[in-house]
Amino acid sequence: MSYELLLKGFTREIQELISQGVTIDLQLTPNQAMALIAMVQLACRHHGYGGHSRAVAIDIVQDINAQFTSHRVPSIVEVIRRGWQPQYDVSKDDD
Repeated sequence: MSYELLLKGFTREIQELISQGVTIDLQLTPNQAMALIAMVQLACRHHGYGGHSRAVAIDIVQDINAQFTSHRVPSIVEVIRRGWQPQYDVSKDDD
């Protein structure tokens, strides 16, 4: 299948799912949630990562953060907050 045909099929299928109101549910353990957050934060550091995809990823992280906040886990919430700020980066040499 060519890239063009694949992209047309992908676009059609995504639009169909959206028009049907389909949602994709996801359940994560706390460790899985933190791994996902870390990956999003890392990706957001890349100068070429922008647009709608970036905004969606940030929204997902904010939703996960709100769930952590509701469990009253201030250290976890602080680690997430610091993950957006480069001044808190730790290199392997800082261990």
